Amino acid sequence: MAANVGEGFAEFNVFRCPECYVYQIPPLDSAAGHRAQAWDVDHWLKEVAVRVVTKGDHCSVKLEDKGSGELFAEAPLPDDPARVSACCEPVIDSSRYFVLRVEDTTSGSGQHAFLGIGFRERAQASDFTAALDEHKQFLRRRAEAAKLREEREAAAQAAAS
Repeated sequence: MAANVGEGFAEFNVFRCPECYVYQIPPLDSAAGHRAQAWDVDHWLKEVAVRVVTKGDHCSVKLEDKGSGELFAEAPLPDDPARVSACCEPVIDSSRYFVLRVEDTTSGSGQHAFLGIGFRERAQASDFTAALDEHKQFLRRRAEAAKLREEREAAAQAAAS
């Protein structure tokens, strides 16, 4: 997340996994999606801890060095629930692997890359997916509340006229 995103709010962990693997992935070769089978999953780029954090209305996936806790990469999730899967996409051949769209959030350059992540256990991957789904639900409820508020304000203005 950029430095000013969620400013004034505490950062909450909604998911944490102390052991996850990061993969350099080949370019997408099919419209169907990425396949973990093409990644050589026995040879990962880095072993990290994964956190899904919220700060105010914003959410991101953080990959942190297991030893130092230093941020390795971050994937900020978009505010549109329909676009969350574009930033964190499950692969089509396994429930434990995902493709993350990570961004350079420190310099504000907007540069991005795609990395693969893999969880050792299916339950960890399921909890990760649940954390992302929870954020998408929050975004949908927030949009619905804003729409209702606008409708009520419009009705109140019409009644006052």
